[in-house]
Amino acid sequence: MNVKNCLKILISIIIVIFTIFFILILKIYYYANIDEAQKSDVIIVLGASQWNGNPSPVFKSRLDHAFFLYNNNMASQIILTGGVGKDEKISESQVGKSYLINKGVKSQNIFIEEVSQTSWQNLQMAEKILKNFENFHNNSVSVILVSDGFHMMRLKKMSKDLGIQVLTSPVQKSPIKNNQLVEFKYILRESLVYVLYLLFKI
Repeated sequence: MNVKNCLKILISIIIVIFTIFFILILKIYYYANIDEAQKSDVIIVLGASQWNGNPSPVFKSRLDHAFFLYNNNMASQIILTGGVGKDEKISESQVGKSYLINKGVKSQNIFIEEVSQTSWQNLQMAEKILKNFENFHNNSVSVILVSDGFHMMRLKKMSKDLGIQVLTSPVQKSPIKNNQLVEFKYILRESLVYVLYLLFKI
């Protein structure tokens, strides 16, 4: 095979990869702007960092959105995910629970897990909590997933892989959503992470 043919093949491969990622980015944007929320049993909130016992701005926006749904009777129970970060002493989910209780959510309506470190682990731990729900085993537990929009396509895929039927409700007033450049950077990263998840389930 001569150099010219090799070059053509290489260019063709690059074009195919570029096209795949372009389509993937468009799909991530699409999912980021779809709010499927309707009356359900439980809201699952994906964890984000906490700062010295207070939710970070990104985490706060997710909690506020979950509270909005809860307060509008979309669901009566909330599952918070997120473990203890490096060099920290309190879990993201515990910080989130305290924040929501201060906003008026009843403590008995909040469930937390404190070990997960990734989105995949967030959902795995949430599934373990869901298994304690009376109607989980007949697949009738309805779930609303709350996170930033860029996250939603991968979360929907992960949930399906775990056998959890979910409705997505992306945060619309997030520090990420409010800055188009920042959102684009997250979506670019997410396109790569999505492919890694498909390949390696991480």
